[in-house]
Amino acid sequence: MEQGVRSTPRDGSSEVFAVLEAMIDRAGYGWGVRELAEYLGASKSTISRNLGRLVEERLLSRDANGAYTVGPRLRVLAQTLHERHPLLSCGSRLLAELSKDTGATALLAIASHDPEECFVLISHEPDAPVRYTLRPGSRLPVHAGALGLAILLRRGTENLPERLVKYTDHSMATRAQVEKALRSHADLGAVVSLGQHIPDAAGVAVPFGLGEHLVGSISLSRPRNEFDEGDVTETADRLRQAAAELESAVRSASQEPVTREKKEQGPATLIERISLLLTELCVRPITELGSGRLADVVGAGSVAARRLADSAAESGLMTQIGPRSWIAGPALMRWAAELGPQTTLTGLIDDELRDLARKTGETVGLALLDSETGAAHLAATYAGSHSGVRYVLEPGSRIPLHAGAAGKAILAHLPVALDSIDLEAFTERTLTSQTALAADLDQIRQRGWAIGDGERIPEAYGTAAPFFIDGKVRGSLTITIPRYRVQDAPLAELTEAVRASAGRVTKLLSADAA
Repeated sequence: MEQGVRSTPRDGSSEVFAVLEAMIDRAGYGWGVRELAEYLGASKSTISRNLGRLVEERLLSRDANGAYTVGPRLRVLAQTLHERHPLLSCGSRLLAELSKDTGATALLAIASHDPEECFVLISHEPDAPVRYTLRPGSRLPVHAGALGLAILLRRGTENLPERLVKYTDHSMATRAQVEKALRSHADLGAVVSLGQHIPDAAGVAVPFGLGEHLVGSISLSRPRNEFDEGDVTETADRLRQAAAELESAVRSASQEPVTREKKEQGPATLIERISLLLTELCVRPITELGSGRLADVVGAGSVAARRLADSAAESGLMTQIGPRSWIAGPALMRWAAELGPQTTLTGLIDDELRDLARKTGETVGLALLDSETGAAHLAATYAGSHSGVRYVLEPGSRIPLHAGAAGKAILAHLPVALDSIDLEAFTERTLTSQTALAADLDQIRQRGWAIGDGERIPEAYGTAAPFFIDGKVRGSLTITIPRYRVQDAPLAELTEAVRASAGRVTKLLSADAA
């Protein structure tokens, strides 16, 4: 793998990548400043500064105990990589089918930037009382177990040390033993492991790859007492078919054209550039990222961009595939594997909405649009500090798109004909005329926010702003107050607050942060 020679001085990005790696490894409970500084061998002041800036970019968060943890933006990027990387999107489907059809655990592993390791990218387990289990993100030795040996079958053993760690009585202790075992499997094009890494496990695996830059393996594993040597050839054939389909998906994704878009002005900080780079790698993980487009993406000059690329490649977040070109690296894929593909939208923006309710003192509502049905519902409400009358709907309540600020903020950005909507009258203030509603929606689009004055609940007044994910409206944020307080309420300030919050939510949730 060509990694090039570092020709530019360090810029501090390696230290930031190390902080993020540590957070991924402890995604469940976080780090304190002193503890993390000792772990990374860095000064408390440097760690504290990096942590603070990563929190500002939402890559990290602080929990109720003050510990630093994985932030919502990092989880959004992990979700994006699960959707955009063919190994994760196509691989998950293929492995689910393999596991269901064979009753075995189907696993996909990727070679790490550490030549002695690989890691589990995807794991699908059968519905069985006894099963072989490896969680996504787990690190594995390449010389012990089917997944790692299959990678060596493709990549070779030249980077292995002469003496190897033994994990069980069946593990191989030297590189020569590994090479002998690989030669014995060459004709089959697959490897078989019986208890080499986990004593009571058995597996068959085949390699796959995109040249020398992306190498991995697929295996079917089960408890050793269920293993039947007579099934090895058939199992290897099925795995090779899946590997060929994966390779085809990766090749297709790598050939997608990308238009260069030069930024007018680059971001001011290193952390912002790192966030932009991670976003690009998650959005287009297999598309070749050349040095020119890299500089455009991070909004930096060629020297600063190359310095960042060198650090990212050294950390395994990018893989260099040419003198001046890269793709997403194995470390980034491991981060996505650790964090998983399932992330609830409400959980990602919970802090933002609580903060909006705290700052304004008013009730804040989150409405979400179901893109399949075109219906909206209330996902959550957050109470402010104002006493007296408050209007709180139950989560799950239907939000009519034509009545009230929350629904109109969404409807204004939907490509639907008004004559297809039932303009039900909830109060005497509800807009039931298509002409009047169309004029109101046009105003909402122009100014960026909506007002609902007693249109759904007679004595409630709301101001709402839509939020978008990758250019498509996905919901709205609403501040609701009693109508009797409208005359004395700072409506302009409330409107600006909900608009700004919706803008931050849009930036956070969109894969393309621009």
